[in-house]
Amino acid sequence: MIDTLLEKIRNGDEIALSKLITLMEEDEGVRKKVIKKIFACPVKGRIICFTGPPGVGKSTLIDQVLSILTSEGNKVGVILVDPRSPFTGGSLLGDRIRMQRHATNPRVFIRSLSCAENPEGVSRSVKDILKLMALAGLDYIIVETVGTGQIAVEVSHICHTTVLVLMPNMGDDIQMMKAGILETADIYVINKSDLNGAELTEAYLKDNVEKRDGWTPPIIKTVGYNRATVVPLVEKIKEHLSKESCRYREKVKGLLTTMFMDHLDELALKFLKNNPHFEKVVDEVAECKKDYYTAIEELFEKMKKEVLKDD
Repeated sequence: MIDTLLEKIRNGDEIALSKLITLMEEDEGVRKKVIKKIFACPVKGRIICFTGPPGVGKSTLIDQVLSILTSEGNKVGVILVDPRSPFTGGSLLGDRIRMQRHATNPRVFIRSLSCAENPEGVSRSVKDILKLMALAGLDYIIVETVGTGQIAVEVSHICHTTVLVLMPNMGDDIQMMKAGILETADIYVINKSDLNGAELTEAYLKDNVEKRDGWTPPIIKTVGYNRATVVPLVEKIKEHLSKESCRYREKVKGLLTTMFMDHLDELALKFLKNNPHFEKVVDEVAECKKDYYTAIEELFEKMKKEVLKDD
């Protein structure tokens, strides 16, 4: 079934794409099988990440970007990483509702996904699904994240261009981001710039933005519902995408290293839980007979001896 769906996706079948994304979300085994089959496929569509604190108007901005890109004849995929429901674990779909006018646009594919185990960034399933969407012949793939905190910078590893969306009068919020995403964004947007304080926010960014690898991140002031103010943003995105970024290969390498370590941690945890000594060690820690550092070290040594014995 997976092979059939992949073939349909290569031919531009969005229903097949939607079905396989659902299967990948629900079943980790399917996700792994898909990646093993498509890992060497080239990525045609340029990936653009929109990130920033909640409430700055990312969805409204993306809605306008979609309108501009599709009016030029482009096919665009959108992944909206929504907050995870505390009850079902699913996405809340709020961002998708704000883009309802594109629901019937044949040039737009929109999918909402839960942030799952990563409330500030992108989950492993999102990273794998991005690879799948690259098969669909899309010109652009837009990712909107839940929002960013101080160290949530991994979005910059999964895309060609990172757009950080801010708004006036954020005060200390910008200062808190300085050690993280503020230093990795390729383009800065001050949305809702018709509000008082836009000039002060712009001045703050100008004082802190530095040239990187021959690219000086521009600062664009927009008003999400005003298409004319968003056109310069799209132009800057295209300009950045047109440049061969020497950083992109390193960004991809960083992402793959993270995903490799994530999967290694996952396998190691499963191996630990299946070890007969695991429950005993947990009980000893719970009963305060041992500290957990000592317990983990002893468990590791026992497992190492067992592995060496088997060899």
